Amino acid sequence: MLARSRQLLASAVFLLDAVLIVASWLAAYWLRFHGLALPAPRGVPPLELYLWSGAVLTPVTLLVLRALQLYRSGRTTRLSRELLTLAQGIGLSTAVAGLGSFLVRGELARSVLMLFAALAIGSLWTARAVIRLALRALRRRGRNLRHVLVVGTGPPAVSLIEKMLRQRDYGLAVRGVVAVERSLVGTAVADCPVIGTVSDLPNLVEESGVELVYLALGRAEWEAEQDALGRLSDSTATTRLVPDLARSFTLNAAVEDFDGTPVVLVTESPEQGWNAVLKRSFDVLLTVPGLLLLAPLLTALALWVKLDSRGPVLYRQERVGINGRRFPMLKFRTMRADAEAAGAPGWTKPGDPRRTRAGVVLRALSLDELPQLWNVLIGDMSLVGPRPERPVYVDRFRASIPRYMLRHHVKAGITGWAQVNGLRGDTPLERRVEYDLYYIEHWSLGFDVWILLLTVFRLFRDESAH
Repeated sequence: MLARSRQLLASAVFLLDAVLIVASWLAAYWLRFHGLALPAPRGVPPLELYLWSGAVLTPVTLLVLRALQLYRSGRTTRLSRELLTLAQGIGLSTAVAGLGSFLVRGELARSVLMLFAALAIGSLWTARAVIRLALRALRRRGRNLRHVLVVGTGPPAVSLIEKMLRQRDYGLAVRGVVAVERSLVGTAVADCPVIGTVSDLPNLVEESGVELVYLALGRAEWEAEQDALGRLSDSTATTRLVPDLARSFTLNAAVEDFDGTPVVLVTESPEQGWNAVLKRSFDVLLTVPGLLLLAPLLTALALWVKLDSRGPVLYRQERVGINGRRFPMLKFRTMRADAEAAGAPGWTKPGDPRRTRAGVVLRALSLDELPQLWNVLIGDMSLVGPRPERPVYVDRFRASIPRYMLRHHVKAGITGWAQVNGLRGDTPLERRVEYDLYYIEHWSLGFDVWILLLTVFRLFRDESAH
């Protein structure tokens, strides 16, 4: 019954999307040539042309959305992820329509294509949000639930059960926990009763009527996992395997399909695929006008540094960036030319005598970092990311600080989450790494914008800048 309901819902969503796509296409035609009263130098094209084009565009768009798996059960999928995938699907379909029009005779107006993309994304987003809200309301009232058995009593099972209980919108009702050892029957795991052992699984599934069985066993319990899979092979319940990553540090963990073999990505950079394009575009779009607007200030600061003390204006220092790649990072010189002539490099201290008079001001206001906009423009750095360190420090820190090298899964930044929280210069490295990894795991374009705003806010009151 539940499987039939899911199929009916998926079919209804599919048909609704088809109606909204057709409506968006016709509305785009009407708005361009009638509603917005825009000039049409080549005249108003016949409606029949756009009706035939819509008859082709609609199934193509639906096929694209289906290929993006938007009609599979998205019970545990974040709404933001679903909306982003929808926008990508509509964008791809619109690009295909534009290319097809160009290759034929270019009869479809580009303005109609752009209006269609905006209307289709807006209407599909609204429909999906309304559906998601309606389903959440039903699940909170005990309707549209999927009943679940969780196999396992260790950390993976506890974490999974707590998420199911906390996220009631998922509509996953835990009917019981299945243990490996008989002695645990009658106890509770995360407030859920242990109702049997792996050997009881077939009977438990049949008696409880569950639709989903999650295997959340520890890596040391692989034999029990194999036993459970064998016993569930003759069951009508859907089986899902939860990998035990409790003893592994994960960073943007995910699962990919390697030619039919599921592979768990334990540590993965968020700067992959579309995210990489989005972040790079964001950097360039802000850096180019930034360099133009700041050109007079950069020139004045360069003259000040040159006249204030002997030595070059810019200081090039080798730093370690993404994937451990080294690059020359630029700064305005704020130290005497012979600052490191005495021996090994060291952190700058408050009242450091090696600083020049101009350097004191530049460091206090972080203006010495402005030349790194060039590093961003050529792709060595990003506006936001973990601050890069010198190779000598990287070699030292990776040997003493756990997970230190994970911060090199993204491009280094001019500013970062650690810096806007007062962790820069001679501050605890462990806390800086903690903040850097938090940034990598929770990266989004909005997070970058927030960090940039905080950077400007903290510019004149950063006590750690010296």
